[in-house]
Amino acid sequence: MITFEVDQSIVPKEYRFSAPRLKKIARQFALHLPSPADGIMTLTFVDEPEIKRLNRMYRGKDKVTDVLSFPSSDARLSGYLGDVIICLPVALGQAEGDPELELTDLLVHGMLHVLGYDHEKASDAEVMFPLQDLIVAKTL
Repeated sequence: MITFEVDQSIVPKEYRFSAPRLKKIARQFALHLPSPADGIMTLTFVDEPEIKRLNRMYRGKDKVTDVLSFPSSDARLSGYLGDVIICLPVALGQAEGDPELELTDLLVHGMLHVLGYDHEKASDAEVMFPLQDLIVAKTL
């Protein structure tokens, strides 16, 4: 099962992911993925300048985004799956009154990317987005 190393130092206490909540998300991944993943995933929350810097450095896009994902190249050997980085101000701005839903949706989206899912092509999006919606719905 997936376990997390989390840096929520900039996240207000009322919006932080609890250990039981993260475990529930990991359980849903184990239940709903065709090949459940085992290993450690990091989750870090950053501000807008930092997400913009990372997006520019790693994706060549000089703009703010809500979530970035970085899969590990040696997950099978190391047990380290990769990183999910969420821009807290953007996430809260997109939350439409439900920060828990938005943060969960971004985390699940990022986790799916770490595990190899994508949505660049319509056929890939038809797989990824329903899976994302299912996992999010089962964790709220």
